[in-house]
Amino acid sequence: MRTPYYLIDQQILDEDADIFLQSMRDAWPNSRLSYSVKTNALPWLLSHYLGKGLTAEVVSAEEYELVRRIGYPIDRIILNGPIKDRRVFTEVLEGGGLVNLDSRQELDWIRELSGSGRKYRIGLRVNCDLLRLCPGEILADDEGSRFGWCYENGELGEVISALRSLPGTEIAGLHLHSSTRSRSVRGFEAIASFACDLAREFGLDLSFVDMGGGYAGGIPGHVDCRDYMPAIAKVLARQFSPERTALIAEPGISLLSRGITLVTSVLDVKHIREHTYIVTDGSRFYLNPQVTRRVYPHHCEYAGGSREILPVQMICGSSCMEYDRLFEEKDAPAFAGGDKIIYDLAGGYTMALVPLFIHYPPAVYVRKPDGTMFTARDAWTNDEFLQKNHWEE
Repeated sequence: MRTPYYLIDQQILDEDADIFLQSMRDAWPNSRLSYSVKTNALPWLLSHYLGKGLTAEVVSAEEYELVRRIGYPIDRIILNGPIKDRRVFTEVLEGGGLVNLDSRQELDWIRELSGSGRKYRIGLRVNCDLLRLCPGEILADDEGSRFGWCYENGELGEVISALRSLPGTEIAGLHLHSSTRSRSVRGFEAIASFACDLAREFGLDLSFVDMGGGYAGGIPGHVDCRDYMPAIAKVLARQFSPERTALIAEPGISLLSRGITLVTSVLDVKHIREHTYIVTDGSRFYLNPQVTRRVYPHHCEYAGGSREILPVQMICGSSCMEYDRLFEEKDAPAFAGGDKIIYDLAGGYTMALVPLFIHYPPAVYVRKPDGTMFTARDAWTNDEFLQKNHWEE
């Protein structure tokens, strides 16, 4: 197989999904695992998770239409996001899926629908900036979250009152998501406690509590779903019961990261002054398009032969951009053409954010449990790029 390419190990992928499913069932029998489509919308992945019984969490009309084409019934879709499509909003709401309100526009839509005589079960996305009050927790965005209804300024209370005044409208659940840098269990306990507080204060009899995503996972010895779920359940049990209220989680990276790698090859070695540059057909555009890090878990496969140990080798990508430098390999065998550098934990947003810059998205292969390989996506060529484009001659 020609590098670069992403490689999905189906057995590892299934192991991690099964662990997450079981940890939820053990902690809270009435639970639902929903895959975050934005994390990686590869059709093979969506189809595979559909077969494993997961629901799909979508945040756009495009994602909704994609999962519908893959085969997800509407009642196995959760619609989130700050910018919803009116048609999709109505379809999911009336088709038995879950919709979490996140804007005044959506509140207007439900007002208009409430006069139709139908019954509507609505969830509310709640702003979780209150997580700042949890000692040691730092939000992923220092400026705080811009999503959801704000409790502190009374906005959430106003929305709850408005919905209660609408005929046939039920506040069925709360959606609380807050990404922190630590991804600690304590952070998720704070979110669960916030859900309990809101239910008590506003007298909410909820059918679901959606804890969102942002879970760590895929790294042996680190916190994962087996730590999060019992802790979340213990807090939720103060106010809710599994018999009445479902627990929803919407992971992405924690389901994918351990099971997907990026395989690249060494093309050339350059010695410029005191530096050794290793040119590869990989790129930080395939791993970190935002150019925010220089630490990439990886392992190497050498083509053979005895090697000199070099103190430092700079691993570089295939683009012509000077900052396409991935990491320094220290005190390691000298690289040569044909060697492989394989990046671990490469399955999350990395694949979804690959730009159409210089090179096109690489192929994706799946290693099946029996060792056979399946092509989930061919490498893009100009045939794919030219689709929907027009020019004048």
